[in-house]
Amino acid sequence: MVEHTYRKHNTWLLQVAYNFTSDKDKAEELVQNLYLKMLEMTDITKIIFKDDINLFYLYKMMRSLHINGSKKSVNHLPLEDDLLELPADSYDYAADEQWEQTLALTNEALEGHYWFDRELFKTYINEEHSIQSLHNVTGISNSTIWTSMNKTKKYIKEYVKTKIG
Repeated sequence: MVEHTYRKHNTWLLQVAYNFTSDKDKAEELVQNLYLKMLEMTDITKIIFKDDINLFYLYKMMRSLHINGSKKSVNHLPLEDDLLELPADSYDYAADEQWEQTLALTNEALEGHYWFDRELFKTYINEEHSIQSLHNVTGISNSTIWTSMNKTKKYIKEYVKTKIG
């Protein structure tokens, strides 16, 4: 199967890989990794479509290989000694205190809010969900989640506004 794919579709696969990587050498490496994955497959029925190769499936495999292979690494910059010694007046204690007060008022507002909206909001924030991922986890419709988030945010803003003045 790999040999047939190479003879018939290698040029197309290289073009697709080049579109992902924008580099000829990396594109060739990506196609080679695709061939290796194909050799490791135990069920090749996914690759076959109408007595030929399922190019869409190969495209998806190659895209997955590219995404998984291009995880970005974090570059660490060396700290300068003078950056470690910040002047005492550079830290804004008033802003920090205001943030702490707003956070406390937000938590206070949540405690007085409807149970469903409160728990949904806490899950959304604490588990760092998007609306879609929260839908996937809970099965609650996207529109219900959006409405609840919107209502809760408005409630918190009004509550904090009335308390702070």
